[in-house]
Amino acid sequence: MLLISASCDEETPPQKRINKVLVIGNSITYHPPAPDIGWNNSWGMAASSPEKDYFSILKKSLENHNPNVQVIRENVYPFEVYFSSLDYAEYADLKGFGADMVIVRLGENVNTDQVKDHNFGEALISFVNYLKKDQESKVVVSTTFWPNPVMNEQLRWAANKENWFLIDITYLSEDDVNMALGEYENEGVARHPGDTGMMEIARLIREGLPL
Repeated sequence: MLLISASCDEETPPQKRINKVLVIGNSITYHPPAPDIGWNNSWGMAASSPEKDYFSILKKSLENHNPNVQVIRENVYPFEVYFSSLDYAEYADLKGFGADMVIVRLGENVNTDQVKDHNFGEALISFVNYLKKDQESKVVVSTTFWPNPVMNEQLRWAANKENWFLIDITYLSEDDVNMALGEYENEGVARHPGDTGMMEIARLIREGLPL
């Protein structure tokens, strides 16, 4: 049997273990009960149960990789709406978490009429820099779930400028199987990723993580 080993002349430094992961997003990441639109749950809209939203699937996968990892999430809808003027201090608790990886999964709620040049991308960089533990913290950002050329250009620009890891999930919305159509009376809720879409989002993010 032929055994081939890599040269040890230039040893690659061991990769720093990820122990604290912060996932920031919007309703796809977490939405509290909203009976007025027929959503009565407290997890990622519109998964059928808490363990089937993308965050919970991803969290379980990360825990299988590292049993000591801490994974938390936050709906940062206010950032999407007020990205140019938001007081980051309201997220001081997230900053205190000390995330050595931040996963960014948002963009759908931004008013694109307010997006000019790279103002959203610059604001996102500033926000993430506030939230992450330090300069060594890794950052992963996904494109939007529904097609949104304006926002995806902003997200790609920020990722390229900061050397973040970019994951494309937009194509998932091209197939109705990835949405919860027919499962909820409210069209807005039903067009969110259902169980299949949530599983695919979790898979794509997990496969793209620098672990």
